[in-house]
Amino acid sequence: MKKICFVLTVSTGINYGSISAAPLLKNNEDLKEYFSNDYDVSINYIRDKDTVDYLVVPDPFTPFENENELPIIKVPARLFMTKDFAAIKTYLDDYFAHN
Repeated sequence: MKKICFVLTVSTGINYGSISAAPLLKNNEDLKEYFSNDYDVSINYIRDKDTVDYLVVPDPFTPFENENELPIIKVPARLFMTKDFAAIKTYLDDYFAHN
């Protein structure tokens, strides 16, 4: 099973960059649950960056260091904000069909 990580919060050295206005209060368990049947899912890049195979990153997003040089799958940020999980899945399916 592919191990993916949704990069929604990253350390910028001084503080945290996030797609959410309140990253430490944001609960993304619904996102994790939606994709867990198809992928081994992480929603914590800071903790799991050494154990995943692919990064799913909102586009645009805060610049961050991809320390492990993992493949990045860019998905429009608006889909995360509107919680359009089906559209996000379409991006993932398309990426894996062609790579």
